Amino acid sequence: MRSPTRDILDHGLFVKRAALRARGWSDGHLRGEVNRGTVVRVRKGWYSVPSAPPSAVEAFRIGGRLAGLSCLKSYGIWTPTTGRLHVSVPSAARGLRRPTDMRARLDVLDGVRCRVTWSDDAIDGRGDCVWRTSVHEAPVRILHNHDRVTAIVCLDAALHSAQENGVGIIRDDLGWIFARAPLRVQSWRDEVDGRAAAGGETEFRLKALAAGIPFVPQPFVSGVGHLDGQIGPSTFVEIDGKDWHDDPIAFEVDRERDLLVASQNGRTLRFSYALLRKQWGLCVRAMVTALEYDYQREPSAAFPPFHERMLRARHRLG
Repeated sequence: MRSPTRDILDHGLFVKRAALRARGWSDGHLRGEVNRGTVVRVRKGWYSVPSAPPSAVEAFRIGGRLAGLSCLKSYGIWTPTTGRLHVSVPSAARGLRRPTDMRARLDVLDGVRCRVTWSDDAIDGRGDCVWRTSVHEAPVRILHNHDRVTAIVCLDAALHSAQENGVGIIRDDLGWIFARAPLRVQSWRDEVDGRAAAGGETEFRLKALAAGIPFVPQPFVSGVGHLDGQIGPSTFVEIDGKDWHDDPIAFEVDRERDLLVASQNGRTLRFSYALLRKQWGLCVRAMVTALEYDYQREPSAAFPPFHERMLRARHRLG
């Protein structure tokens, strides 16, 4: 059965009043739907539905589209936590509104929770992208606005999402993305991998390699499955976020997997996100010690030797 709600959902989530009128809905009918709460008036002359993502509503009310971190998150791609809404508006945009009040102009105080960039000249696009940039454009904004680790984490996550049959990017897209990114970030492309299943794993990989410690993402161990990383012939790492590992069932599964690795003459070092970010020196000392023992016991070619890099890591730690 036709309804304004159905028409809005079928035509891109945000629809102009003129388009709804052209489909037979009068101003009086639309006012009635708004009063009943089945339709939401987002901006002057624009309507949406109550189920629209709050971040999308706020971006559209400002006068732009979700971009950067906010955009990737809307596609279900893992992103670092941020308290700011990332919005892209046309370069000639005027009359921007507050994210929570379509009658008030955007205020300087809104900059605390909104990051607005005047870079979007495709705002009049149609379909799904009327309220968010494409999944390929989002990383471009991130490369412009964020640090190296954040950018590589997001690119890794977008690659991994596509590998898991979700929305994302493929490796061939990196050329298009970096061609639109600043010169200062071009070297970051070589650090993008795409195998990590979570952003914390990418962050750990980058920090480990910078410390001179080898890191292979998502190694497969027979009888166990994929682990987060491997740093030596028999040494593996798991990077545990509370969202996935902080319940009794996950706790028991993790310990069983550790025992299965040990039964094959290996070991698993577990690191929390808190240790990764607050006690990195301790993490490095533990890995270097484990690797020294690993190579003494098994000086084979089963895993690439990184003897010189390990010596540099030891030297950095004093």
